[in-house]
Amino acid sequence: MTDPERPDAPRSGTVGEDVLRVHALIGNDDPRPKCGAGEGETVDEWLRAVNCPECR
Repeated sequence: MTDPERPDAPRSGTVGEDVLRVHALIGNDDPRPKCGAGEGETVDEWLRAVNCPECR
């Protein structure tokens, strides 16, 4: 399992109401999906495997 305390740990999360598609997150202060999904929507960070094909 990934250690979330490491600064270089991969980050993942969901955007808006879609809690099934998990994106790779980039950025520190305001993490956003790597693929650009959900512009302007809330991002929730999770310890889940990325399943977004565009983020892999």
